[in-house]
Amino acid sequence: MIQVIPIYIDKFSKVPIYKQITKAIENAIYSNQLRHLDKLPTEKDLCDLFGLSRSVIRRAYEDLIKKGLVISKQGYGSFVNRRYHFNGTVKDIFNFGNQAKKEVVVIGSVDYRKQVYPILGLQKGEMTYDISYRLLIGNYPISLQRIYFPYKYFQNIEKKVDLTDNLFSLITNDYKYQISGIYTDIIASEAGNVEALLLGIEIKDKIYFATTRVVDIENRIIAVILHALPGDYVKFEEVIENEKY
Repeated sequence: MIQVIPIYIDKFSKVPIYKQITKAIENAIYSNQLRHLDKLPTEKDLCDLFGLSRSVIRRAYEDLIKKGLVISKQGYGSFVNRRYHFNGTVKDIFNFGNQAKKEVVVIGSVDYRKQVYPILGLQKGEMTYDISYRLLIGNYPISLQRIYFPYKYFQNIEKKVDLTDNLFSLITNDYKYQISGIYTDIIASEAGNVEALLLGIEIKDKIYFATTRVVDIENRIIAVILHALPGDYVKFEEVIENEKY
């Protein structure tokens, strides 16, 4: 259902009209007249209502999208966003931990995982911790992460992982590894059942899958992190495969 927005346009004002529209929608969002995922009028609707060109309305919506207050879903329209909105580089996804609440989903172990064992250089039968958790900002999930720690590098990590909010502090301080590099590959895809359930999005919504390899000074891959990030709320300034930082 499209929500009614209290927009007042003064065509004699020195303030550009697109800024007036942006401000009116911002005020409606911050005053809770518009709530998360409320649908906004289309560009055509506002053009017809105010007798404006579509470029003016589009610029207002683009400003709101840049501010993270609106998301646009192709074929569906524009919607209010009150969830945390990330816009940065691939390496910045690890900064979520500085402001996010960590929620452990499961702590377990596996003796094989086709997607990660070749990366870790492990053979079937070698045990690896399999730890999944969500990161939430403002009670909304922003990232689903699944971490694989080989037993041979991280003994008894199940007793420590729930006590720290900083993954790399755990690796470097508790286990004394020196990290020489962190490499991340990222692809855009669609959310499946699990991602939709845990990230609070719809099945087939846009999603980013990232694979991170943590390498120590002996050139060993000592951990692999699989990330799932909702595409409507996470925007990368540039998508670079095999980024090192």
